[in-house]
Amino acid sequence: MKSTSLLFAGLAAITMALPQSAAAKYPEKAITFIVPFGAGSTYSALARKLGQRWEKELGVPIVVKPLPGSGGRRGAIRIYKSKPDGYTIGWTHYVSFLSDIYLRGKKPTIDIKKVEIIYQISRSQFYMFVAKNSPYKTIDDLKKATSPLKFASTGIGAITWVQANAMGATVGFPVKFVLGYKKLADGALAVAKGDAVAGIGGAAHFRGVKDDVRPLMFFGPKRDRFYPNVVSAGELGFPKLTNLGAPRVITAPPGTPKDRLQVLRDATIRAVNDKEFTDWATKFGFYMNPQDPAGTWRGLDKQAQIFSELKPMVDKASGKK
Repeated sequence: MKSTSLLFAGLAAITMALPQSAAAKYPEKAITFIVPFGAGSTYSALARKLGQRWEKELGVPIVVKPLPGSGGRRGAIRIYKSKPDGYTIGWTHYVSFLSDIYLRGKKPTIDIKKVEIIYQISRSQFYMFVAKNSPYKTIDDLKKATSPLKFASTGIGAITWVQANAMGATVGFPVKFVLGYKKLADGALAVAKGDAVAGIGGAAHFRGVKDDVRPLMFFGPKRDRFYPNVVSAGELGFPKLTNLGAPRVITAPPGTPKDRLQVLRDATIRAVNDKEFTDWATKFGFYMNPQDPAGTWRGLDKQAQIFSELKPMVDKASGKK
């Protein structure tokens, strides 16, 4: 009888151990990393760099899948609605959803509070730029505009849309938009070609047309290393404009198992603490700002407050009654 009891006890122990064993094997197949902007975007470049590291560390392919559209919303919606098994993750472009709520008064298509945050890598810091042959040479020149300045943007509510509206409202000039660009580099090309008067983007976004555009303002609190002669929003006395940068946050669908989130979080933390990775990111033009989920939400809450405060001015700049 005693030996029978021991046998059952042993079988029970093995059975109970199976789920833990299965969990420990994650990941066992390819992970899809959704990018909410086009191939060749900075979001795509950062995902691919991370993917190269993860493939070595985790032992599975990382498939980077660009899914542009609707100012970054399309990709975020796909992540949100995917199976919560740890095999579909990606960047959620929170700015578009925050602008829906706090600037446009619209109900967002997903509940951003339910999105599982893995880790924040960086936070964008952009420039406002015009074509090299533009009559606008300084920020003061913009105030003299007799008609709305046409900005290139990836979509209504996207970070470029938000920053252009906020800048117009703060500096004092009306804005309009040429919409639908799949990535910010496409918008920069449009400015260089004269299809739009102005654009918003980082140094990496207009690198390909740097000889054909002129940055007029950096949205940071102080001047940037890439264009140290360009005035910053901070020194111009526009502090609210310095807190509008888009956080690059790796996310997963609601309900993704916590242990799988932690595997990916640990891999990300190793990356942001690795000199080779951070040197590459800094040289490329990323502004590293690693944050855990709690730190990410503190930043998003602060941004939501700023959006709310800017709404009356943004409405005026965009011609909304």
